[in-house]
Amino acid sequence: MSVPASAPDRPREPSAAPVAVSATSVTKSFRLPHERYSTMKERVIHPLRHRSYEALTALDDVSFEVRRGEFVGIVGRNGSGKSTLLKCLSRIYRADAGDIRVDGRLAPFVDLGVGFNSDMTAADNAVLNAILLGLSRDEAHARLDDIIAFAELERFVDLKLKNFSSGMHMRLAFAVTTEVDADVLLFDEVLAVGDAGFQAKCLQRLEALRNSGRTVLLVTHDMETVQRFCDRAMLLDAGRLLDIGSPDRIAREYEERNARAPAERRIAERASTRKAPPRGRGAGPPMFGRDPRRVATVARALAVAEFRVRYTESLLSYLWVMAGPLLFFAILYAVFTQVGAFDHGVKNYPVYLLTALVLWTFFATGTTTAVNCLVRQEDLLRKLPLPHITIPLSVVLGAAFDLLANLVVVFIFVFVAGITPRVSWLELPVIVVLLSFLTTGTALALSALYVRHRDIDQIWVLLRQALFYGSAIFYVVSFLPTNLQRPAMANPLTAAFTEARHAVIDPSAPSAAAVSGGAIRLLIPLAVVAAVFALGVWIFRRESPLVVENL
Repeated sequence: MSVPASAPDRPREPSAAPVAVSATSVTKSFRLPHERYSTMKERVIHPLRHRSYEALTALDDVSFEVRRGEFVGIVGRNGSGKSTLLKCLSRIYRADAGDIRVDGRLAPFVDLGVGFNSDMTAADNAVLNAILLGLSRDEAHARLDDIIAFAELERFVDLKLKNFSSGMHMRLAFAVTTEVDADVLLFDEVLAVGDAGFQAKCLQRLEALRNSGRTVLLVTHDMETVQRFCDRAMLLDAGRLLDIGSPDRIAREYEERNARAPAERRIAERASTRKAPPRGRGAGPPMFGRDPRRVATVARALAVAEFRVRYTESLLSYLWVMAGPLLFFAILYAVFTQVGAFDHGVKNYPVYLLTALVLWTFFATGTTTAVNCLVRQEDLLRKLPLPHITIPLSVVLGAAFDLLANLVVVFIFVFVAGITPRVSWLELPVIVVLLSFLTTGTALALSALYVRHRDIDQIWVLLRQALFYGSAIFYVVSFLPTNLQRPAMANPLTAAFTEARHAVIDPSAPSAAAVSGGAIRLLIPLAVVAAVFALGVWIFRRESPLVVENL
């Protein structure tokens, strides 16, 4: 195929420029299990059963260098490993072997519109997507007008995405990519979107990137685009790098191989019944990413987006956040005062019951919602190099938003009950922080374990019920026999509810330290919180690099 007459002059040879992307002997295989253990029950019933796999080699000892400012095309038949290579470079997948180095900030565009929510407006989706792709919140808002203008959607900026045509949806998604600041850009067949006019704008944007000196790797089947824009191209086949060189030569080789054996035969040759290779040891998705601040930015963006979808323009939904615990409170109050008589001798028992329920609801909601959060966000994790921890953290943060709304109701009851404000109320934020660490640790462990063991949610339902009845919620800890009070205080939830009662509701009630037998004994529930948090982080860190492959 010849270079189109309209092709611009090729940029200078970038051989003297520093290396921007290097891959050395990168190998990536996927396990194809003959029997997949998906529940804890199977592990218990068959602990010694041998598990066999087939190994599918997606990349086989791939090595290359791309220099700063170079525009490189990646071509090959379907199944040749092109997308896998991009995902390894962007650390969505962890390589089994080899070394990957990227100099500068990298932005992959594996699929357009990842993270879009159909119930949010175009403006909100543009900001959210820009944050997910690497911009800060302030940068995303500052560039919103340019994004909307490039997408030609000024009239529809406040329209929900579910009312957009597919073309409008793709225009908005591509427009976001035009504003992402990155030194290295990876594109996977995402350029030709919209009508002919907008496709011309996309190609103009590609040319602008080329002329601006950005480093670009482009996966495509369009040889005309490769010949027009690329300085070099590489040809992959069956996971191997066959050739890298001039776009014209690679285009000819691609066309020749296209006429040969079908891709299905080559894929079949890569599958074998040999013992599966070791799981990934190369560069993979780090738990917190390169910038820990980005974890907070992305978690907040996802939590705010979910909050807006649930409550914006829906007063009933917002009221339900407060009505849920109130209805539960009403039921428990009627049962445990009229039937169980748990209110005897407990000053302001209704306020205590409501306070304990609100704090419990935060813990229960945050942990239960987090169980399958990684599975729910599978599409996001497969297509963006997000720190995986942002997903469960956003769930806990969303539960914290609900907690703040519910605490408003608690303090309304507090004032109605005639309880006088005092300095000890400042202990409540400390109690909430400790509960947040307990909730976060539990959420991290549950979300990571659920990816492999799909009955974790059922196990957690049972454990959660046991915790509910074993914590001092509808009764105060002093109701327990004396010999059980101190052991009960080892439960951080019981300690938190007891201290909240003393600090906020009734100063004459025994504090958590008094019930425990001294302040030093409070180290026990604090140690439990620290242990749960550390265990959750350890489990998540261990499972996180292979979460995408196990989903």
